[in-house]
Amino acid sequence: MNKHAHGWVTAEGTLNEQAITSREQLYKGMNGRYVERFTVHTGESYIFKPLTNLGQHGRERWISMHVLSLLPSIYPRLIDSSDEAIVPEQSWLIYEDLGPLVHDLQEGAMLSAAVHMAEWHTLWAPQWDELPRVGQKPSIGNMLQELRDAQESTDELLSKLGMTLSAPAWDEIRALIQTADQELPLVLCHGDLHPGNMADVNGRLVIIDWEHAHLNTPLWDVYHLADLSHPLFPRHVTPQLRERIIQTYLNELEQRGQRVERIPFRRWYAAYAIVFSLWMLRLIDSDLQKEDCVWPEEQLRNQWNETATTLEQCMNQLFTE
Repeated sequence: MNKHAHGWVTAEGTLNEQAITSREQLYKGMNGRYVERFTVHTGESYIFKPLTNLGQHGRERWISMHVLSLLPSIYPRLIDSSDEAIVPEQSWLIYEDLGPLVHDLQEGAMLSAAVHMAEWHTLWAPQWDELPRVGQKPSIGNMLQELRDAQESTDELLSKLGMTLSAPAWDEIRALIQTADQELPLVLCHGDLHPGNMADVNGRLVIIDWEHAHLNTPLWDVYHLADLSHPLFPRHVTPQLRERIIQTYLNELEQRGQRVERIPFRRWYAAYAIVFSLWMLRLIDSDLQKEDCVWPEEQLRNQWNETATTLEQCMNQLFTE
């Protein structure tokens, strides 16, 4: 830890204007606090990250200390952090500044991320058992239950898309998800591996924002990498690209001594992606109805269309192949 870093932050958990020469807001967290790049009097720049989601207090610091030190340098190095006992509203982290992050990920970067993902999925340490079993979104089982509890509106959403799911189809999806939970191991998941949390830095892949790390089945991270849409980072995923991501991931697992049957895994993934995508569409619809939504309407509608495309492709994979 940097012995000077505590002087860069006030007792209230904000940047100390007397100790810095410049600051630049990078993005706003869900609680309204900003992640910033700042420069100190020596000319060095760093990234200041206050707690942006109160439910994740202490998680990212713990991950940096206990997990990321075991991985290749595909993440920013933690320079310093607030004391563990501090109240969440005043907590903060300071990371090294990697420079401009390019989030326009090409296929090569996504496949590279799949390889790294297999690596952290095959690591384990006893102390990781203290990590939660759920991240910032409900579990896939709870998502499925929400969709079934709101059956009428779910059916209306599917009809709007020109799709339908019969009762036997829903039963098959539920059975596949339950089997996946039984057959797949519990692994360390990044938890929020959307395009905004992966970047190219001078030709090197970096993966940031581990604050939602938790224990889950591998399908959680695979869905986020391959298919989770984001308002700020549009992308176009084809069935062929999705297949290459999954195959690259499974190949790397085998290289690390963990073999997974490929046909069942693809079916488990398709069922998982159908439920996750339907749940996301309902969430985006809810955001579109909010007058004070943080995302512009056009970006949300693009996200909705991307998610609908994923849903259609995975429905075709599961029920027509």
